[in-house]
Amino acid sequence: MGFKEQLEDIYDLELKTDEPMKKHTTLGCGGRAKWYTEIRSLYSLNRAVLAAKRCRVPVKIIGGGSNVLVSDKGFNGLIISTVRLKDVFMRREGITAMCGAQLSALCAFAAKSGLSGLEWAAGIPGTAGGAAVQNAGAFGHSAGDVILWVETLKNGKLVRYYNKDCKFGYRTSRFKKTGEKVVSATFALNPGNKSEIALKTEQTLSARKEAQPAGKNCGSVFLNPEGDYAARLIEQAGLKGSCIGGAAVSEKHANFITASSSAQAEDVYMLIQYIKKKVKDKFGVLLTEEVEFIGEF
Repeated sequence: MGFKEQLEDIYDLELKTDEPMKKHTTLGCGGRAKWYTEIRSLYSLNRAVLAAKRCRVPVKIIGGGSNVLVSDKGFNGLIISTVRLKDVFMRREGITAMCGAQLSALCAFAAKSGLSGLEWAAGIPGTAGGAAVQNAGAFGHSAGDVILWVETLKNGKLVRYYNKDCKFGYRTSRFKKTGEKVVSATFALNPGNKSEIALKTEQTLSARKEAQPAGKNCGSVFLNPEGDYAARLIEQAGLKGSCIGGAAVSEKHANFITASSSAQAEDVYMLIQYIKKKVKDKFGVLLTEEVEFIGEF
């Protein structure tokens, strides 16, 4: 049985071929995935990953499509989206969010439950799984500050890692380094006043709207170098507003690249390389991408 047939044999998996990835990323550009699916259960996720391993097919797991740039040449493998694995529920130890749950939904659930500790994440266009892998953060806070444990799929089995074993660092974790498939994260939050939580959440949303551009983008493009800010370096290098094709450095926040409706992934990629070169030439600092490249550039 071939790889395609193995996937089609999974009862709750809907497989698409030659799927345009611009439909599934926040940048709205990029080529096609040879195979694409939005999994609905841990069962189908496990079966799909094991089938890819048996058939030596490259596999990439994405959430809501932020923080990724898919090559115009596409991806010659399987892209699995977790957007349908979005349940969020209360348990005795805290709030558990499945990997595809949007951070906005998680924040809303916590606020409605009168639990504080995630207000800083309001408006971040990512998922709980991505937040655990990247140790997402903002305004001096990060996911690793409030994650109690993370569960992954490893060799077909669920494995739980408590916070101390997750190796959280600045925009990194053990999962980013090992490639283990995060399936859920449990957050330990503190009881609080619902009105105060709602106010902090609204203030976060307002601050983010004020500082960050609207429209198609992938979030922060570069990691902040130690002791400095990527946005400051990019702005001081005179790069705000710089364009290549349909990609432009945001005038509002220099660590964001916005994409027009005509933008190609290559435009974004070349602009990233241009920014890195200019910042390196001016300040001697080599910026590191936060965005993940998928496919061949």
